[in-house]
Amino acid sequence: MNPHTVEQHTLQPPLPRTIVTGASSGIGWALSLHLAHLGVPVVAIGRDAGRLQALAARHALIDPWPADLGRIGEIDALAAQIVARFPEVGVLINNAGIQHDVRLDDAGYGSSDIQREVDVNLIAPVALTRALLPHFQGLGRACVVNVTSALAHAPKRTAAVYSATKAGLRLFTQALRVQLRGSSVRVVEAVMPLVDTPMTQGRGRGKLPADQAAQALVAGLLAGRAELHIGKARWVPALQRWAPGLLARILQKA
Repeated sequence: MNPHTVEQHTLQPPLPRTIVTGASSGIGWALSLHLAHLGVPVVAIGRDAGRLQALAARHALIDPWPADLGRIGEIDALAAQIVARFPEVGVLINNAGIQHDVRLDDAGYGSSDIQREVDVNLIAPVALTRALLPHFQGLGRACVVNVTSALAHAPKRTAAVYSATKAGLRLFTQALRVQLRGSSVRVVEAVMPLVDTPMTQGRGRGKLPADQAAQALVAGLLAGRAELHIGKARWVPALQRWAPGLLARILQKA
């Protein structure tokens, strides 16, 4: 008997259908699989259609949805199409991200790279959230999860734009939480440490495996917490309060 079939019939979904962006690799891939194994249907968004098909082949509850979130003008239509096909969708995990691990004055890093990094990391999650918000507000329960980074608290020397976008996403998350206070829409921030993904390949030590990062995020979400500090990022609030200089030195070299 297929173990996936058993799970689908014996486990009650702890969450409504969930959108995961950046699902074709890394944390998004791991999140999609972990949620599906818990019985949660997933809309897996990513640019690589082949990778998404491979992901969907791993579990029947994963629906692949190829899309380039850097095309900001297409996000409203993307949201409308997803809601039309899956009117029960009630969770958005804004996970997609790009990091160029270079100095701002690097000769190979140009304006188009900056634009795409800002669009994918910050503008896209804001725009996708805004597009889905009317639908979410009409549901009995819904949730927006924004995946940020310890670099939202202090920058990395060779990731100025990435650090800035994650700081912007963190502040947007806080502002949205204030706006939606008292509504049925929860707003959650998941602060990640250095996670072992294709984006971080070849740098850093002691990286958290992507599947462990995904499991910790989902566990925190199910526990009802509004701020999730994953793995080594759990030390960030204390360091920021009691030793901000040390935190800054650690993250400059991340």
